[in-house]
Amino acid sequence: MTGRKPYVELVVSGLVSASLYLLLFLYEAEIMQIYTRTDTFYPALPIITAFAFSFAHGAFAGYFWEVVGIRAKRKG
Repeated sequence: MTGRKPYVELVVSGLVSASLYLLLFLYEAEIMQIYTRTDTFYPALPIITAFAFSFAHGAFAGYFWEVVGIRAKRKG
């Protein structure tokens, strides 16, 4: 790594994560109406959504800790 801190990546991933939560709260009723259907692929939507939120939040958290300067201790 070149030593530069990923400020742009931190901001972008933070905006993506915040946008997902904002959309979830703004369209809660519509999302519940769609996600509670039982035909075809609808039961998989909550799982896909959980992965999307997990990926977005995980990316943000990873960049956050990198910018702060906290790293895991390496063995050996």
